[in-house]
Amino acid sequence: MEREIPFTFKEIVEVERWQKIQDHFAEVLGITLKTVDRKGLLITRVSSPTRLCEEIMKSSPAGVMTCKECLPQDIEKIKPRWEEGYVCPLGFYNFFIPAEIRGEVLAYVIAGPLILGKYRELDKYREEIERLNIDVEAFLDALREIKKYTFYGIKSVVHLLHDIVCYILEVGYQNLRLKHMVPEFSGVLERVYDFYVEKLLSALLDVSFNFTEAERGSVMLLDEKSGELYIKMAKGLSREVVETTRLRLGEGIAGLVAKEKSPLLIDNNIVDIRIKSRMKRPEIKSSILVPIKVKEKVLGVLNISTSTSSDKFTSQSMVTLDKLTKLVENTLLDLPRKPLH
Repeated sequence: MEREIPFTFKEIVEVERWQKIQDHFAEVLGITLKTVDRKGLLITRVSSPTRLCEEIMKSSPAGVMTCKECLPQDIEKIKPRWEEGYVCPLGFYNFFIPAEIRGEVLAYVIAGPLILGKYRELDKYREEIERLNIDVEAFLDALREIKKYTFYGIKSVVHLLHDIVCYILEVGYQNLRLKHMVPEFSGVLERVYDFYVEKLLSALLDVSFNFTEAERGSVMLLDEKSGELYIKMAKGLSREVVETTRLRLGEGIAGLVAKEKSPLLIDNNIVDIRIKSRMKRPEIKSSILVPIKVKEKVLGVLNISTSTSSDKFTSQSMVTLDKLTKLVENTLLDLPRKPLH
């Protein structure tokens, strides 16, 4: 049967540009990523490779053979259940994220190895590793470097990555098509932009929410006509708050973050009088706000908060969320756009 999309991943996407995005994502979240074609052959270099896979497991022939089972024999069969993950012989999870256009997969972004939930009992690891003739202590030392996620935490991460790679594919594909099309298709990329901006920002909110274990959060967008911020999407906020909140640049805390284009952590240690005078909700213990920009032009503000004491709302968490936001921003660079309403 003839394929609907007559191009390969490498024909549509500038691989080095995707490599930079993949590297950035892997660095921020501390996970290993690589992109392969539908046959499992590498398209990109491996981003943030794990010592356990690249060094420890390769120290014995049995370990090498075991690692070969991390890639299923028929990678295409993974697609219908890609969100569930694929478990390797040692119990680590790998997620085969489809890079697809209109349901047709052109490549897979593999995230892993990862640990979901708790570590297995060390005795079970010892038995398996000794059988593979691998140094047990070296294995256990490298095991500590493997990122651990909750199921919901990794689900939000892989969805964000899925939305990013599919957006880049869609824009690249439309660019190729538009070279051969008539003028009435000139608005296609703007419609693609609007659709994926909302998907990307929703996925960003989900990742941020799970990463910090926040109780409430929102993405506010700037209405260019009125010059006001409004809530586009939210978690844990009442319908009334979502529908009635409007802030001018410089007004309130979110308005200040948008105006100054700098992320902000609010906790019990805040001393800036400009911030303290804007704190109208004493029940909120901690907040992180991050401006969302494209080429220094403010698009909106990511805002998450909690009413309980939390060790998840730290300066390092703020830096991580800022980097994730920049990942989304970089995805949107140099592409046609118009205000999102």
